Amino acid sequence: MTDELILKYSEEVFEEAKAIRRKLHENPELGNKEFETTKLIKAFLLEKNIAVFEPLETGAVGLIDVGKEEAVAFRADIDALPVHEKTGLSYASKNDGVMHACGHDIHTASLLAAAKVTSEHRSELQKNVVFIFQPDEEGNGGAKRITDSGIFEKFNIKKVFGIHVRPELSSKTVGVKFKKSYAASDVFEVTVQGKGSHGAEPQNGKNALAAASHIVTALEGIVPRNVSPTEGAVLSVCTFQSGSAVNVIPETAKIGGIIRTLGFETRKKVKDIFFDTVKYTAKAFDCIAEIKIRESYPGVVNSDAETELVKNAAEELFSKKNVCVLSEPTMTTEDFGYYLMKAPGCFYHIGASCDAPLHSPFFASDEEALKTAIAMHIKLAFES
Repeated sequence: MTDELILKYSEEVFEEAKAIRRKLHENPELGNKEFETTKLIKAFLLEKNIAVFEPLETGAVGLIDVGKEEAVAFRADIDALPVHEKTGLSYASKNDGVMHACGHDIHTASLLAAAKVTSEHRSELQKNVVFIFQPDEEGNGGAKRITDSGIFEKFNIKKVFGIHVRPELSSKTVGVKFKKSYAASDVFEVTVQGKGSHGAEPQNGKNALAAASHIVTALEGIVPRNVSPTEGAVLSVCTFQSGSAVNVIPETAKIGGIIRTLGFETRKKVKDIFFDTVKYTAKAFDCIAEIKIRESYPGVVNSDAETELVKNAAEELFSKKNVCVLSEPTMTTEDFGYYLMKAPGCFYHIGASCDAPLHSPFFASDEEALKTAIAMHIKLAFES
C-alpha cells in the first residue's frame, strides 16, 4: 500500500474516527468499568469483519487472520481518569468526575479507524494483525493481565506497537524515543518496629521514630551516590506516620514512597541498595524494619529495529521535519512495558497540540492527531 493511499484512506475515515472519539470522550469510564466502551469496540470490529476475543472482563482483542504464521500487534488503552473535566468542549464528559484526560479516547478511536482500513485491504497484508483494546492502564496495569492471558503465544505476536498523545508536540508530528523511554515504578512501605517508652526514659525504649528518620535521610542519598544521571532514577519518600503523644517514644513508625528507574539493570540495583539501607539503618537503632514493595509497571524500553521502523514510516508519511527524535526519557510510567517483555516493539508519541498537560482537567487533544495516528497504524500494519 503506497503512502499516498494510506494518507487518502486516513482522510476518508477521519470523520468516522472523530465521531467515535467524541462519543468516547462524552462517556468516559474508569479502569475495569469500561463496559459501554467495550460494547462499542466489539460492535465496530465485528461490523468490519474482524474476529473478536475477550481475554478480560472489559476490553477486547481484534484479529485479522490472513493465514500467516506471525502477527503484529497494536495496542490502545481505553480507560479514563477520575478527573472533573473543565475543557468546555461541546462533547465534554457527561460522567461527572470522570474524564478522558490522557488521550485514551484518541488512542482508541484511531486504532478502530485503522482496523477498518486494514480489514478492507487485508489481502495485501504480510502478517496477521492483532488489535488490543486494553482496560485499566491508569490503574493496576491491564497490560499485564492481557499478556498473562496468553494472547501473544496464541496469535504468535512477533512485534508490538503503541502510541500516546503528547501535548507539546504538533498534531502533525510523530515523536520517537530509542531505548529507555518510560520509567519503571515500585511503591514501597516500611514499618519500623521498636519499643515504646516514656519520653523521660528513652534508655528503656527503642525509638522507632528516630530510626525511621535516619532511614529517610539515608534513602535520600541512594540515587546521587549510586546512580549515574545518565541511568535515571528517582526515589521519593512521601509519607511518614509515627507517634501519638508528645511524651511517649513511639514503638512503630511507617514511611512510604515510590522508586522510579529507567531500565531493568538500574531497577534491580536501586532496589537491592534500598533493602540493605533500610534493614541496616533500622538495625543500628536496635529496631526491625518490615519492607513491602509493590512492583508496578516495568518501564518502557523500545527495541532499536522497531523504533527505526516507526521513525522511517513517519518520515515517509509526513517528512523528516515532522518527526522528532526525543533525547530524554520521561520518569512517568506506562504499562506498555509488559508487552515489550513479550515481543520487541516501539511505544511512540503523536502530537496533540495542547497547552494543558496530560491528566489536567483542561486537556483537550487536537483532533487532527487522529489522522496522524491512523496513518501510522496503517503503514506499520502493512510494512511490519
